[in-house]
Amino acid sequence: MRTILAACVALSALAMPAMAQVTITTGPAYWRGHDDWRAREAFKEDQYQKQAWVEDHCVRDWSGHPFCRR
Repeated sequence: MRTILAACVALSALAMPAMAQVTITTGPAYWRGHDDWRAREAFKEDQYQKQAWVEDHCVRDWSGHPFCRR
């Protein structure tokens, strides 16, 4: 009887779902680690206002802020 009871306890322990709190954190984006990225507002000259240049040289971070490089 003890063997059966011990087996039931062991099986119930295996059948219980494990509860865990997992926190995922990320470091700064790879591209932000380089000094040549600047806020979009830093590029005020006319040549940097063309849509083609913006598409080729700018990205947005997770918050939606645009950053560009030459």
